[in-house]
Amino acid sequence: MKHLVTRSLSAITLGTVILFASPTFAEPPNLALAKNELKNYHDSGSYQKELAQVIHKAQKYIEQQASLNKKEKLPKKLAIVLDIDETSLSNYNSMIQRDFGGNRQQYHQDIMAANAQAIKPMLALYQDALAHDVNVFFVTGRNESERKATEQNLIKEGYSRWAGLYLRPMSYSSKSIIPFKSHTRQKITEKGYTIVASIGDQYSDLKGGYAQKVFKLPNPYYYLP
Repeated sequence: MKHLVTRSLSAITLGTVILFASPTFAEPPNLALAKNELKNYHDSGSYQKELAQVIHKAQKYIEQQASLNKKEKLPKKLAIVLDIDETSLSNYNSMIQRDFGGNRQQYHQDIMAANAQAIKPMLALYQDALAHDVNVFFVTGRNESERKATEQNLIKEGYSRWAGLYLRPMSYSSKSIIPFKSHTRQKITEKGYTIVASIGDQYSDLKGGYAQKVFKLPNPYYYLP
C-alpha cells in the first residue's frame, strides 16, 4: 500500500510538472477579421485622429524648446529627427492594394515609384519647425540605393528642405534598425546639434538615446525590430 501511494504521488508530481512546463497557446485572432479591423481603424478616422494628437503634442513641445532656446545668451543649434514611412509619408494605399502583404522587392518598387503621400499633420510640423529655426533631419530604414526616389518623393510632397537625409547603408547587416538610427542621432549631436525631438511610428525608430524627447506615432499595420 505504501508503495502504491508513493507511486501515485510521484505520478501526480510528474503530471503537475508537465502541466506547468508545457506552453499553452490560445488561438490567434482571425487574419481576415484582423485586416478588416485595420481598414476600419483607418477609414473611421480613428487612425488620423490619434496620429494628429501625437503630432500636435510634438509640435507644441518643439515650439516651446525653440522659444526657450532663443532666450539663451548662446542659443543652441536645435534639430528634430523624423522617420519617413508612416511618419512623414503614408504608404497606406500600397498596403491596401496588397492586402497588408508583400515582400521586400515589392516594397522597393513602391519606394522607387515615389508615390507615397504626405502625412499632413507631420508636414505642418515640419514647416513649423523650419519657421522656428529648427533643423530637420530624416533618418530612415530605407536603403541607400533608394535615395534618389526618396528625395523626389519628399520634395514632391512638400518636404523640400532638410539638414540631412540618412538612409540605411547597403552593407548594414543587423536585423534591428536600432543601432543604425541611434548611431546616426549620435553623429548628428557630434556635429553640434541638440536633438529636441525624435519622431517615428516604430519603437525601433526611437530607442537608443540621443534625443531629449521621443514621440511614438500609431502604426498597427506592420512591425520593424
